[in-house]
Amino acid sequence: MRRISYILLTIALVLSSCKSSQLSIEKPTENYLQPTVQNKVSTIGMSLDLNVQDLEASVNNYLKNIIYEDNNIKDDNLMLKVWKQQNIHITINGNKINCTIPLKVWAQTGFKKTILGATLQQYYQANGAITIDLSTSYQLQNNWQINTNTNITNYVWNQEPTIKVAGYAMPIAAIANITINALRKKINKAIDDAIIKNMDVKKMMTNVWQQTQQPMQVNKEYNVWLKVTPENILSTPMVAKNNHVYFNLGMNAIIETSVGKPLESNKQIVLPDYQYVSSIKPDFSINTNVNVNFDKLSEIAAKQIVGRTFDEGNKHITIDKLNFFGHDGSLVVETHVKGTATGTVYCIGKLNFDNETQTLSISDFDFDVKTKNALVKTANWLMHKRFLKMIEPYLTISLKNEIGQIVKSTNEMLGNYTIMKGITINGKLENVSFDNISINSSSIVISGSLNGNLKMTINQF
Repeated sequence: MRRISYILLTIALVLSSCKSSQLSIEKPTENYLQPTVQNKVSTIGMSLDLNVQDLEASVNNYLKNIIYEDNNIKDDNLMLKVWKQQNIHITINGNKINCTIPLKVWAQTGFKKTILGATLQQYYQANGAITIDLSTSYQLQNNWQINTNTNITNYVWNQEPTIKVAGYAMPIAAIANITINALRKKINKAIDDAIIKNMDVKKMMTNVWQQTQQPMQVNKEYNVWLKVTPENILSTPMVAKNNHVYFNLGMNAIIETSVGKPLESNKQIVLPDYQYVSSIKPDFSINTNVNVNFDKLSEIAAKQIVGRTFDEGNKHITIDKLNFFGHDGSLVVETHVKGTATGTVYCIGKLNFDNETQTLSISDFDFDVKTKNALVKTANWLMHKRFLKMIEPYLTISLKNEIGQIVKSTNEMLGNYTIMKGITINGKLENVSFDNISINSSSIVISGSLNGNLKMTINQF
């Protein structure tokens, strides 16, 4: 009888030890701190390029066929027609555009007299060639308008329209004066209109200003995005070189890039007037974010942590599921366990990023206060650090691929990236550094900066 009682007692003790303790632990408050990321202003070097050949083609297109025609001989005893003999040639020297226009001239003149009731008249025709030189000065105002002033500086008769019949000479000076005066207004307008059309800096800069504010996806595979938020525009004096006019500009802007999450568009900012400066040094600091979303962490947990069993003597638990959220800037690992103890425990730790190894890790990893208090009463054997150390290594994540793609995508884009027709950017990264970690409701965000130089070229379009 005593033996039977002993056996029953032993069985009861074993069954008692196998009974699962139910964990009922209050969940830490889920909250997120506003990230304190300092936006660094970059200066993007910009160059607007006016090709003189485009200007030349525009002027020639404007002035074609007959440039001037006067068919009324009664008012001044002269009929006149003027047209281009060859295409107009343009050169640039400093802030002056010099233009040479070769022209053909046809003139008709003569006399008509009435003597003793008899009318005598005789008219003569002659052809000539004249070359006229013009000079246009131009200046970019800080409201992006170009002021121009065109003047005729010289003319040379290549072929004088001369004819002498019965002592009557063709009035060369009169023809020259009429030709030049007739052309002055039209040529001035042609040159000025062509310059404004081909040097419409305001239109170009408005296009650039608006386009750069649109977020751009520069790598689809890793979902890398770039966004520029311009603040103001700088300008140095215009430079003319090798038949090109260059407007050296600088755009002060905040540049952001992100991996894993599209960047949102800002409200469009209107192009401001430029600020004159003596020099511009193009350099940039791109604010960059690498997003590690909780789905990715859960995927890692499913492969590496979920299903692992922790035992202590004759007690054991198996990790069934992990969730993640933020609490006062720390990462909370919500751990569902089953076995000798069943329920949810909460582990918490600080996130760190190592720039040298480019890895995200967790430190000061421990049970949160309420979990500790509950485990002391119901499952103090779980307080052993071995349980935490079983989870902690799998919360170290290498971000080399993601950061490598940021650098690669950014350098590829900076190598020769076309934002839109006629607008390209060129530059190179010099270093990458991450210095801030924040947690939002869906992911961990590692923030830093990409530093280097950047220049934008705006060609004629």
